[in-house]
Amino acid sequence: MRIGYTELEAKVKGMIKETRFRHSLGVAAVSRTLASRFALDPDDAAYIGIYHDAYRYSCSAATPGYCREHGIDVFPEEDKDPMLLHGALAAIHFPEDAGGSIPESFRIAVRHHTLGHRDMGRYGAVLYIADYVEPGRKHLDDDDRKRILSANRLEDMVITIMDMQQEYFSREGIQSAGVSLELYRYIKDGGELA
Repeated sequence: MRIGYTELEAKVKGMIKETRFRHSLGVAAVSRTLASRFALDPDDAAYIGIYHDAYRYSCSAATPGYCREHGIDVFPEEDKDPMLLHGALAAIHFPEDAGGSIPESFRIAVRHHTLGHRDMGRYGAVLYIADYVEPGRKHLDDDDRKRILSANRLEDMVITIMDMQQEYFSREGIQSAGVSLELYRYIKDGGELA
């Protein structure tokens, strides 16, 4: 049987920097609120949220190979920037760190919280949104948060976030990841995150 939220929170606190831990607390809180709103389990959402960045400082040039050895597909953007694989590392180590079995939906959500994925599911959508809008994030103001969170569907919140990211990427000359574009097209074409 896996450890409870309080124990997992304490474990995560010892794994990451204080600023990242405060972010994770915020993500857990927003995840809980979103889950309640969209008929998901708030405790499960908070559990995923507190853990999502546990391996934020553990990536290296060896990480893509390590992930492949553990059966995780690595996207080209992650090969170029292994830090993007911190969610994949967390997905690999989640059962071990939690001291018991973890639902696959938890692992998928953590795996895909950075770039998004059409198969990230509803918990994945909650985490993706919470990671972007948590109150400590300085790239958003209150109006931006309200605009995102006022949508009636998780999919619409994801699209709003991706539109905002694309505006930033265009200004900075950054190319969107292929897996992110696939998610965007999937939702725009009427796909739902199940």
